[in-house]
Amino acid sequence: MKVLLATDCSQQAAAAAKFLRSLKFTEPMSLTIITALGDPYGSSPESTQHWFPELLRQERARAEVHQADMAKLLRERCTRIDTICRPGHPVKVVLGEAKDLDCDLIVIGARGHSFFGRLLIGSVSDSIATHAKCSVLVVRPPEEEDGQRDADASKANRILIGYDSSKASRDAVEELMALDWQADTEVELLSVAPIYDYLLGNGLSTAAIANEEEIFKEMKQGGDQMKDRLIKKLPKTQSVIIHDQRVGDAIADLAEKSDSDLVVVGDSGHSLLDDFLLGSTTKYVLRHAPCSVWISRHHRTNPDPDTTAADAVSNGTSE
Repeated sequence: MKVLLATDCSQQAAAAAKFLRSLKFTEPMSLTIITALGDPYGSSPESTQHWFPELLRQERARAEVHQADMAKLLRERCTRIDTICRPGHPVKVVLGEAKDLDCDLIVIGARGHSFFGRLLIGSVSDSIATHAKCSVLVVRPPEEEDGQRDADASKANRILIGYDSSKASRDAVEELMALDWQADTEVELLSVAPIYDYLLGNGLSTAAIANEEEIFKEMKQGGDQMKDRLIKKLPKTQSVIIHDQRVGDAIADLAEKSDSDLVVVGDSGHSLLDDFLLGSTTKYVLRHAPCSVWISRHHRTNPDPDTTAADAVSNGTSE
């Protein structure tokens, strides 16, 4: 299990490290802690050439101390820990290293708890989560004054999984279940059935509208089947299905109501356009959920030929 922990020496980064420490992977974890030191030369070389080398030296020294503290914190969870301090834009540095190392997971802290803070999330976290080819865990710890959460805010005791029976969501569950969770961890599988009459003005057929309840039943069945699998390992698992026009909004809203510690969603994008847009649901959850978000891309490295063929038929692309 190759994990890349991106840190900018902030409190959010420290919180991300503590959250990572609480996760018990069932396979050995090899960790790389990376810090991007910035690179102002590209934008204004003449004005920075005198003072930047000294600033870079100071920042590197500060980052190395911070990384050493993180390594000490995570030592017992890892078979190997490497550290990297490198000049450059944080997004390019982190994504480049994740690609070179063929990482399974990137962990990064997020900024902001308020509505606007969550919406803006931070350009670095947002960009890394959007463009990474592997799974990404964006850690947003609860505010200290939030008395509704457990005393140990670094643990995920309440998990909400966006589930629609697709390969992306099934593999997201499998990726999550590759960790050793406490038996009392509460898990909600949320399926959001579409409300088709919202699209009637765009020419959707009445036959599709009449089929709405059938789709609802199929989604409920899929959620219940996955619940039956999870409940053997996590007894406090329940399946929830609702009608809603906006899937992302429904997931973020339930995360707020359930006081979730972690939301898990599978990113189904494959094309360049999908990668750019990230997927409206995933992007919305990333920016609006009040807690940490795990974006699973496990399905991209674990292709399912049967599902791929079925998708091709359903999309009318098979020959």
